[in-house]
Amino acid sequence: MSPRRLAPLAGLLLVLTSCGNEPGSPPEDGSGASGGDGSQESPEIREYEARAVPEGSGGDTADDVNGDGFADLLFLTDYDADHPDTDQMTARNEFRRLMVVYGSAEGLDPATRTVLPPQVVQGVSTSGRGGPRRAGTADLDGDGFADVPVRTGPPTDLIGGESEHSGGAAVVWGGPTGPDPDAEPTPLPVSADEEWGPAHLPPVAGDFDGDGAADLAVAQESALGTDGSLLRVLYGPFDRDGAPARTARRPLDGWLGDLVPEPVPEDGGPTRLLVRWGDDGEQPRNTLLVTGPGDPAAWGEADLRAGALAAFGDLDGDGGTDLAIADDGSRNNEPGYETEAPEVDHRVNVYADPTTASPGDPVSGDLPVDGGSAGSSAHGLAACDLDGDGRGELAVGMHGLGVDLVRVADGGIEVDADARLVRRGPEDGPLNTDPGTTREARVFSCADFDADGSDELVLEYGPGPEDASPVRWWVTDGAGDESSFDSAAFTS
Repeated sequence: MSPRRLAPLAGLLLVLTSCGNEPGSPPEDGSGASGGDGSQESPEIREYEARAVPEGSGGDTADDVNGDGFADLLFLTDYDADHPDTDQMTARNEFRRLMVVYGSAEGLDPATRTVLPPQVVQGVSTSGRGGPRRAGTADLDGDGFADVPVRTGPPTDLIGGESEHSGGAAVVWGGPTGPDPDAEPTPLPVSADEEWGPAHLPPVAGDFDGDGAADLAVAQESALGTDGSLLRVLYGPFDRDGAPARTARRPLDGWLGDLVPEPVPEDGGPTRLLVRWGDDGEQPRNTLLVTGPGDPAAWGEADLRAGALAAFGDLDGDGGTDLAIADDGSRNNEPGYETEAPEVDHRVNVYADPTTASPGDPVSGDLPVDGGSAGSSAHGLAACDLDGDGRGELAVGMHGLGVDLVRVADGGIEVDADARLVRRGPEDGPLNTDPGTTREARVFSCADFDADGSDELVLEYGPGPEDASPVRWWVTDGAGDESSFDSAAFTS
């Protein structure tokens, strides 16, 4: 069963790239010409004159911020499109923008978009260390329009090479024409005090008590310098002043690196919450919180295998939501800590419908490699149902190789060797990379953007050394491109 409400962004599909001027198609002048492997090699940034956002009347489609029945693509970009040569650190500090590209019966249309002003939003939910900044959504006030929980506040000066943020938890409200770019995000009641600092991570959404109303979980670090965190749960529905129906808390013994919520399926929650602990470069520990209607302090928990990448989805077709955890290749460089256990090293582990604090052993397998090379590492993971049959695939982005489709079958992990997706950024022009930097597009997310019952996979490529700024996009069904477009030129 495909999640349809409160799901983080998701999608998986590739078909028509050069026919006419359908939404997202390359222009007829050939500047979007496709290479033999489906890559878009155009060195120039393709521009799209902005059109009015389709007006919706509300509904329950996941990630549908304008309520027209189609999922939308939301992402945070670090670079100002007007200044492609701007110093990277300056750009990251000054030009961060939240952007929306709207779905339709023909898929994502880059001409219908919303671009929020710089510095309004400093953080959105992510999945995996260093991964793309995808924005999770939830209908927090129950009006039929998905809303975007965010972290706000500009970064202060760099201290010791690390960026210190003074941001807070907030929400960007959806509406009939999507978020209002002129409206400030509404602060949420997550105040810092003598014991707990401001929001350490962007809020994540789920239905943690299973009552049908969207909730938020917010992480706060200790303000006393101790190795502890606080998980603050804000229960919906929320009013338009940002006030939740009630709040609760769960102290955590350790520093939090990330929160990954389970998407809410059609038959309701409660939805579980994966806690990814902080780390020093090694694969982080993972703990699954088994949520429910009781006090969060009493939620059950299960310690799972380490891994920096995670994705929820029905991967075995039984109607339940499974959890995949994978190794992204990062390693602690301190002597004696440079290796990972065999069950973690270059592995993907899938827990079948882990609804209790005793999830059992995972189905485990090796991540894809090229010709047996041990040097490849994963840098993206998404669960997608490409053919709409209710049994999802894992899209695994492998550094320097492309994206592989991985399936759970016969109690093991199978890699579709004939389905590797390779899309590359241009060798020259404003979107080119430094020599030696990989140009392969990365996994971004999956969703059914055209509401045809099957997902589309979204791949992204950015010119920075960490690909931190999504600027070129491909939307694919795993066989061919449905569309490709550039967001580097989006300014309005």
